Amino acid sequence: MLRTAGPAPQALAYLLRFLDAYDFASEGEEQVQEDGKALISAAVLGLIFEKLNGYKDGSFYTPGFITMYICRQTLRRAVVQHFNKQYGFGVETIPQLADALDGKKRPEYSQHFNQLTVCDPAVGSGHFLVSALNELLAIKSELSLLLDDEGRRLRYSLVVARDELVVKDEEDQLVQYRATLAPNGTRTVPPEHTRLQSALFREKRHLMEHALFGVDLNPNSVRICRLRLWIELLKHAYYRPDTHFQELETLPNLDLNIKPGNSLLSRFPLDADLSEVFKQGKFSLKAYRETVHAYFNSRGREAKDTLQDHLRQIKQQFTAVLHKKDKKREDLRRYRGQHAALETQHFLIPETAKQLEARHFEMRRLELLADQLEKEITAYEQGALFREAFEWRFEFPEILDEKGQFRGFDVVIGNPPYIRQEELAPTAKKHLKDHYETGSSGADLYIYFMELGARLLAPGGELSFITSNKWLNTGFGEPLRRWLPVSHTLVEFTDFGDLYVFPQVKAYPAILSFKRQRPAEDTVFRTALIPSLPEYSLEELVDEHARLVLQSTLLETGWSLSEAPKQKQVDALLAAGVPLKEYVKGKIFYGIKTGLNEAFVLDASTCEQLIAEDPASEEILKPFLAGRDLKRYQMPNSKTYLIMLPTGWTRRQLGWQKDKRGIYNVPPVTPAHANPWEALEARYPAIARHLLPFEAAASKRTDKGHYWWELRSCDYYNEFENPKIIIRTFATSAPYTYDVNGTYSNDKTTIIPTDDLYLLGVLNSSITDSYFKSIGAKLKDAFFEYKPKYISQLPIPTATPEQQVEIAALVEQVLAAKATQPTADTLALEQQIDTLVARLYGLTEAEQQLLTA
Repeated sequence: MLRTAGPAPQALAYLLRFLDAYDFASEGEEQVQEDGKALISAAVLGLIFEKLNGYKDGSFYTPGFITMYICRQTLRRAVVQHFNKQYGFGVETIPQLADALDGKKRPEYSQHFNQLTVCDPAVGSGHFLVSALNELLAIKSELSLLLDDEGRRLRYSLVVARDELVVKDEEDQLVQYRATLAPNGTRTVPPEHTRLQSALFREKRHLMEHALFGVDLNPNSVRICRLRLWIELLKHAYYRPDTHFQELETLPNLDLNIKPGNSLLSRFPLDADLSEVFKQGKFSLKAYRETVHAYFNSRGREAKDTLQDHLRQIKQQFTAVLHKKDKKREDLRRYRGQHAALETQHFLIPETAKQLEARHFEMRRLELLADQLEKEITAYEQGALFREAFEWRFEFPEILDEKGQFRGFDVVIGNPPYIRQEELAPTAKKHLKDHYETGSSGADLYIYFMELGARLLAPGGELSFITSNKWLNTGFGEPLRRWLPVSHTLVEFTDFGDLYVFPQVKAYPAILSFKRQRPAEDTVFRTALIPSLPEYSLEELVDEHARLVLQSTLLETGWSLSEAPKQKQVDALLAAGVPLKEYVKGKIFYGIKTGLNEAFVLDASTCEQLIAEDPASEEILKPFLAGRDLKRYQMPNSKTYLIMLPTGWTRRQLGWQKDKRGIYNVPPVTPAHANPWEALEARYPAIARHLLPFEAAASKRTDKGHYWWELRSCDYYNEFENPKIIIRTFATSAPYTYDVNGTYSNDKTTIIPTDDLYLLGVLNSSITDSYFKSIGAKLKDAFFEYKPKYISQLPIPTATPEQQVEIAALVEQVLAAKATQPTADTLALEQQIDTLVARLYGLTEAEQQLLTA
């Protein structure tokens, strides 16, 4: 049975009794989460609490597509930075980090991964922390750092789907923990199930105890948050082998990491020095941490009460020592000391009556000053203002370094309350004004939470909040607009406008992400205006509508994201054309996502040998180039070939059906071939013989797709056969190439199926490319990503047929020169193209020079 810490209100008590109905035991075939009796979804608890609470705290249940998106984006960046800082890898993405990790050091890496810290300072029902927990486990799985109790790698994949953590095996099948209960009462569990389940339970528990932290003013929120985390842990509960599979692993105490309190109010600053506390007191930082860790594992009320009393003594020690360093207390000690010195003063020559009267007067003055100051200190320290204050400085020992200094969190996420400060008590408003740089009259509390979140970050840490966007154009938001871009590096701003992200209210929400580090002049951040709400995933919508903005374009006096950049030339380009995606009717694709290259990418001699053995093999052997092989306007001859299976060989096209989750996992009743492998052997035996030695290596991969060779298939297979523009993804300037040879390319390229030489000229022009760089990439010697989601927004100018023919004719001359001599000088021809493109955009010669300078 689940229990929360402390007495629960009636509604919560009823909810707990309701949860008790979801037992673990059943006769015969059973599993911890039974098919007919599944545990209540943790997300439901958030909705229930929101209804019970009546939105009185200005907080609303955050939809899963928001928490999933924020956690996925922010935590992945944080994990990469976490490892780069420790090991100096210099990678930028999780896949790159996975390649950089040494497989022999997995236990060390796994332990380092678990040192990442995440905090939600307005935790509410805990939705963000649950999403963070799931995403961290998914990332750990992707890095191959998911280990069993003996430190061996678990070859399972963990993914987050629809805000739930899903475990799959190497065959892409859903994994469920199962136990068998015999009629005599004995229970058995497959060893591999215990190995997996105990590892997941241990990993979840460790993250809950050492990585996830939350605070909320409402104690009911805290109870619900703890309960949600417990339920997430219960999903991977398991029967312990040491009890002969009769008892489930016990749950930890989570009340030390999820705490009630007012996040915005603290008596002591974050930079208060605790080293003196541990020097003067009887408790060390090590003893403090050990007590906290012991509490997580304590069993029984008596043991917990003893440890709680120990923690209270330590915190009282903190308070006593830090109070001594307070200026008012220093003044009080000085007054008392001066009074005592006068009271015990001895004189070689007796005082005169006048001197005695003066001394007594001074003693009385000091006594009155001390008494008054003591009253003020008592009122301040014990008054209503700090009754619910949260002392970040010593509540979470995990975020203190070895010297007791506040280290900070790696990630701060959440949905802070939307409440005007007019609703606060006068003393609280004064405290916020005195202690926060971004405060102003009429400011919403989320303004203060943004500054608080920035303070709570470790250097280089990242904050990501969903808040109202009103601070961008109101007076109370001006201090934040001034302070934020100067002190921090912006990462993302995603605006939902007037969409009902929270169904109950039109809150004008936006996602803001920034890092605790000063921005460089060439720093860019991503911004997007979302036109509609997604059903599940937000990522595709953001990618489709995102654009990159140079941070240096932000004004020192404050800024509006909707106004940057403001260059006249850039505006002219936008007004003169239509987005590339619209111009080509959506036909912009990634190259082929290769995986097992040693099996599928062949040299010319191997290709010739296969065709000699079986001429039919030529049908699926395609000329192939990597992105690095492509040059601007120049299409080199292919020296490698790709085994490209027809799209008709995917499970869907072989007659497979979707299962309940919408995945093609149900085979046909009477298949022509049992699987694609048999179809391959029947039609292309030489290719099958070539691939057979790689089957063992392929089976170890965790690529999506039920069959590992399906990765060579794609829905736009035939587009590679047609004339097309190919774009190298990473380049320093416009990298557009024209291909008529049916060449395939890898996913470091983008393809536009078209024979439009006018479009090729526009894309390769310095005008269009300068526009792309002005909004979408770092200056100087940085590389740019010419991916579909970025180049799709490039404006293509409207032109008459005559104007298109004029540009296309010049492009033909450039292509002919490059085909004859790759190093041919075509600068004069390209400058003519630039001039014609500039005219189409309506730019003067001076404006053209300014834009391309």
